[in-house]
Amino acid sequence: MANHQIKIITEEGESVEFDCAEDEDIISAAIRQSIFLMSSCREGGCATCKGECTEGDYEIGKVSAQALPPEEHEEDLVLLCRCYPTEDMVVEVPYTFDRIAYSEEGKEFATEITALESLSTNVMKLCLSRSDGEKEIKLDSGQYYDLEIPGTEITRSYSPANIANNDGEMEFLIRLLEGGKFSSFLSNSAKAGQSIKVKGPSGVFGLKADGFTPRYFVAGGTGLAPILSMVRFMKEWGEPQLCTIYFGSTLEEEMFYVEELQQLEREMDNLTVKLCVWKATDSWHGEKGSVVDILKKDLLETASKPDLYLCGPPGMVDAVYAVCEETGVSEEKVYLEKFLPSVS
Repeated sequence: MANHQIKIITEEGESVEFDCAEDEDIISAAIRQSIFLMSSCREGGCATCKGECTEGDYEIGKVSAQALPPEEHEEDLVLLCRCYPTEDMVVEVPYTFDRIAYSEEGKEFATEITALESLSTNVMKLCLSRSDGEKEIKLDSGQYYDLEIPGTEITRSYSPANIANNDGEMEFLIRLLEGGKFSSFLSNSAKAGQSIKVKGPSGVFGLKADGFTPRYFVAGGTGLAPILSMVRFMKEWGEPQLCTIYFGSTLEEEMFYVEELQQLEREMDNLTVKLCVWKATDSWHGEKGSVVDILKKDLLETASKPDLYLCGPPGMVDAVYAVCEETGVSEEKVYLEKFLPSVS
């Protein structure tokens, strides 16, 4: 099988090159050579690894039409996790060189379920504990792990809400999707004491050093998990930046972790939490309106432009980008992880 040279060019013109066989996708080829490009689901179901092919040819595997619409495919946009080169390629990616990691990818380890809890109409908390004799959980807050459905080779990627620890404990907030394989497992057969293989951590989403610049964290649904991990890290290490969590849902019954977020706010002098419900009733005591609308209002009222950390559906992320452009927040100050349901 022929190998081809892949050149990845970041938005400031820096580049990295590596080989890729015709029968492997570009993300996997990079990982094989200890190069970790931005990616998340690695199943063609999210837009994290999107780039533009400017030279060369390729084949595209199965992808979600939401992640890569037909019109973008025709314009040579690609999802690198589903892109198989047929000749040398040059791909431009919409992020800076410092988003590329070169550390060794996380290893597989055994865990067992310690708790399952329904948090809202469509979200479940899954707690795991290492069961391989080790207790260390390595994690840069914002990264994700691959969780394997017991008795299968099917994995799904989720960011934990916990921080790195030596207790072996992990906490995941998982959206239940109709027909989703991992969702069906959680709803129908998961139970305390059951073993789950975990691999990781992976990914490059996380906190960036930027002096004392305020940090705004914007989360939709279970995008709260990596955001919560990052804020918990700030609390653990006493990081002084002023920070605000904007957590949004469409309906009140979809809101979750309210008490946990309010408790965190009480424990951190530098944290403000804004719970935003788009279709709120008169009985809702939090912010009334979409998370994007509340963020826009605050950005228009502040002279100091913050760093923004976003995690949620592509529609929310794209809307926040539009607000940033309107309010004068540079794209270089926006860090994101957007997700879509798996394609299978």
